[in-house]
Amino acid sequence: MKLLYIAPLWGWLAFAAPPAAAEALGVPAWDAALAAKPQGDPDRGRQHYADGGCGGCHGEAGVAERREWPVLAGQRPLYLYKMLLDFKAGRVGGGEAATMAAMASTLDTAAMADIAAWLGGLPRPGPARESTAPPALLRGDRTRLVPPCEACHGADGQGWEALPAITGQNRAYFVATLTRFKDGGRANDINHGMGVVARELTAAEIQALAGYFGR
Repeated sequence: MKLLYIAPLWGWLAFAAPPAAAEALGVPAWDAALAAKPQGDPDRGRQHYADGGCGGCHGEAGVAERREWPVLAGQRPLYLYKMLLDFKAGRVGGGEAATMAAMASTLDTAAMADIAAWLGGLPRPGPARESTAPPALLRGDRTRLVPPCEACHGADGQGWEALPAITGQNRAYFVATLTRFKDGGRANDINHGMGVVARELTAAEIQALAGYFGR
């Protein structure tokens, strides 16, 4: 399975993107990881999640009550799988990365795929819209090389394949994550696509997007 669906976006952003960090997965490396991904088993995933104590931070059904931590329920399984690979390899910085790296270090790829399959099948909470009017930035801004959010995350923020769902995400986590991409504290995105976009966003725009998509 190739990442052809993001080729137009990379073409748009290519000249603005910094050189990929050595530790970050590029498209060829992700294609290779995806080709080697085991088939996930949701039942085993539920057991791994319980045995690992994941619910202590992320909630028993993948909905973290602490808003600084991410909602995992209903997240795209391929994205969850990639994030677990990235945590285990030390590609993610900031936040609770050290804790997650330690947790992920105990998992093999089969367990990662199982957990991703179980979480991906859980119901995802909806957004608690602060306003019914979407932020103007939702449509993108070509003057700043900011594509519409739906180009990667879908018309309703539901994500697609390895690109994450952002609707229903905890607002505080949403803001913190985009801010880390903006400031360079997180750089594990494929070809730095999110980092390129986030650097163009203002703090107010990040808050507006979190208010629209988040809970």
